Amino acid sequence: MPKKSKKQSKRMTCSKRFKIKKKVAEHNRKKRKEAKKMDHKKKAHKDLGVPNSFPFKEDILLEAEKRKQIALDLKEAQKASRLKLQMENRGLDQLVNNANRMDAEFEKTRVTRESQPKENAVNGKTYVKELKSVIENSDVILEVLDARDPLGSRSPQIEELVINSGKKLVLVLNKIDLIPRKNLNEWLTYLRKSLPTVAFKASTQSQNTNLSRSKIPAIKLNENFQSSSPCFGASFLMKVLGNYCRNQNIQTFIKVGVVGFPNVGKSSVINSLKRSRSCNVGATPGLTKTVQEVSLDKHIKILDSPGVVLAKSDSADLALRNVLKVEKLKDVITPAEAILKRADHVQLCLHYTIPEFSSSEELFCNLAKRMGRYKKGGIPNMEEGAKRLINDWNKGIIKYYTHPPEEHQQSTYISAAIVSDFAKAFDISAMEENMELDKAPELFPGQGVLAESAGTAQIDISEVAEEDTMETDCADSERKITVNFDSKKGNKDSDLEPKYLLDEHQQNKVVKKNYKKMKKNKKRLKKAALKLSESLEGALTI
Repeated sequence: MPKKSKKQSKRMTCSKRFKIKKKVAEHNRKKRKEAKKMDHKKKAHKDLGVPNSFPFKEDILLEAEKRKQIALDLKEAQKASRLKLQMENRGLDQLVNNANRMDAEFEKTRVTRESQPKENAVNGKTYVKELKSVIENSDVILEVLDARDPLGSRSPQIEELVINSGKKLVLVLNKIDLIPRKNLNEWLTYLRKSLPTVAFKASTQSQNTNLSRSKIPAIKLNENFQSSSPCFGASFLMKVLGNYCRNQNIQTFIKVGVVGFPNVGKSSVINSLKRSRSCNVGATPGLTKTVQEVSLDKHIKILDSPGVVLAKSDSADLALRNVLKVEKLKDVITPAEAILKRADHVQLCLHYTIPEFSSSEELFCNLAKRMGRYKKGGIPNMEEGAKRLINDWNKGIIKYYTHPPEEHQQSTYISAAIVSDFAKAFDISAMEENMELDKAPELFPGQGVLAESAGTAQIDISEVAEEDTMETDCADSERKITVNFDSKKGNKDSDLEPKYLLDEHQQNKVVKKNYKKMKKNKKRLKKAALKLSESLEGALTI
């Protein structure tokens, strides 16, 4: 068997390796040189035309001009034929359809543009019909106020309407964690001279159920817990409503209506009492559109109403009361300047950590620079700075608070007899409330901004009612549509008495009674069928 040769080694002398490298470099250089020669384009020679000494020069030029004119005529003829073919394919019907389509699109854009202000008006309407229905169907009315500015979120017209209808009225001072404790006590003292008032802090937890209520003693509260989300004041408010049921000797249940301006926390108060997210909540003004009924227990039902909006007011006032969205404002400078007139400038500078300003434009420019919002040419966007100030004011980032008036002026619709009657009906115990308020979080005076109150809101209910009734009726006709389907198993509720259909607790009793009756009939039929089968079996055996 021949012996395999060993694999040849790649080792070589240095002179041989350098020689190969030199040859390769020379070869590459020659290739690049040839490539340059191939790529070099010679300069195109200019057409000098027909020389003057050439015979028949004029005839040649005329023939060239004629050939050029023939090419142009051919091009125009082809273009005309294409246009004619396109018009024949289009036809008169297509032209009419295109014209109608363009008219429809123009009309649609015009209608949309004209209806835009009307849409904003519908979104900002007062919902007087829903308000009156809530007051009419309720035994007790809870008017939710913003603790930062109770007078600015209070409406004398609503209170007069409630008292004239013979209903009981209780003020709920919400968002007490955004004001100092001393300021809260001053407002409670001021408001309780006219109506029963309860301090409240709604839960801000995001889960759907098991919203917590704090039971930690005040001595164990730390700084982290003071900014937490549990609810405070719910148990005391439930005791107040329980006292009303006990003093009025109510054995069945009561309906409690909740009214107030948008974004004062009406739905949040209901969710905190229910300890679940029964109502939609959010920072958007006017999130609640219709009346919602929520059962707390077998004794208390709560009616949530849409936020009542000012009937006659400018957009600046509506924006500062958090009734109108900042994005819908055409002029954001005016409400921002109104904030500067109400708030303390030194505390605003400390809040934003900016130098003192001499004018509102300087503050807006500083805020725009802080946000990095500039126009063309590096000019700070004052509108964006004004929007930032309004949003911080409405969302509680600027923790402002107001002082109550020095002198208490009793309203004309609240008499001394009404004050004593309400106090006797609800029997508010200040000791129990103080024990619960000691656990609630509070704002230290150095952390807040002192501001002037916006004053009570005026609502002309009689004037707005006619306009809003039409709008609300149209909206109700669109959304309240009931469709009845024929059931294959028959109508199970046909045996129920009509008076029981209005009360869910009584309705449950009737349903249980009918269920027992159905089971008894089923058992009797089964027994009769068994007896019949036994008799047939005996007859067959015989």
